[in-house]
Amino acid sequence: MFEFASPSWFWLLLIIPFYLVYEIFYKRRKIVRIIHPSVALLKEAAGHSSLMRFVPIVFRTLIILLLVTSLARPRFKNKQTEVVGRGIDIMLAVDISGSMHAIDFQPENRLEAAKKVAAEFIRKRPNDRIGIVVFAEHAFTQCPLTLDYRILNRLLESVKIDESQNGTAIGLGLGTAVARLEKSDAKSKVVILITDGRNNTGEIEPLDAAELAKINDIKVYPIGVGSQGMVDFPYKDAWGRTRYQKGRSDVDMDTLNQIADITGTRKARRAHNTKELEQILELIDSMEKSTVKVNTYYQHRELFGIVLILAMAFLIAEAAFRFLLRKEIP
Repeated sequence: MFEFASPSWFWLLLIIPFYLVYEIFYKRRKIVRIIHPSVALLKEAAGHSSLMRFVPIVFRTLIILLLVTSLARPRFKNKQTEVVGRGIDIMLAVDISGSMHAIDFQPENRLEAAKKVAAEFIRKRPNDRIGIVVFAEHAFTQCPLTLDYRILNRLLESVKIDESQNGTAIGLGLGTAVARLEKSDAKSKVVILITDGRNNTGEIEPLDAAELAKINDIKVYPIGVGSQGMVDFPYKDAWGRTRYQKGRSDVDMDTLNQIADITGTRKARRAHNTKELEQILELIDSMEKSTVKVNTYYQHRELFGIVLILAMAFLIAEAAFRFLLRKEIP
């Protein structure tokens, strides 16, 4: 950001109009008149140089302008921030099994709604390291803990439902997220677990993963998404057209509540639509506040030296014009 540290010096620019009046009108009256036999010749010579007499005036006007500008101290002002303290390390564990295709979160399916709400949650936490784990039949880290939210949001956007996997390994997904937080030295460590089903595969049971989280002082906020009972699932017919058929949605809230109880977050939450999911993440956001202090300071790059050099250059150019080109006698 560009600014002037002492703009009050610009009052001195009022000198310029008075100087111009003096040079153009008052000083011209003092021109000495001479009698010369070849008046026509003199007029012709004067015609070629009449505009040249304004060149020194232009130089001097620019010199005054630059000198006043240097007094006003032009500079670039860069805002800097320093984060003091530690934020919270948060892993988002997101279910990408086929059941997340259900469209009860109109106008989007469950996964797209969860991604949209998660992106807003991330935006509100600029001082926390956040990562993403996705799981279906298997689990893997989509993004490790990071403060680079540009990359984080890009990787979140790229999360897709894995059509090749049929199971839902909640325990494995939670265990992978816990493993990512295990060695963290953050003051608070949190897993937000988003799923719409029940554990039916994987090497780790959900409650065993919860016990592992408890040992490492990691809080788990389980969120069950989707309506209970029969919901619409999209599919492609033989002609590639999107059709819908009813399917049962079965969220294992009992297991999710046990995970919450083991890790100290009291109980799991249930979201039947996007609005409820937004409210749940807002509640988690309000409960898990970072204890960081952000100090703001400014770095300045002074430019008055450059302006003074320009003024000196114009002064030298004006002197060279008068003494070398116009042959004026000092």
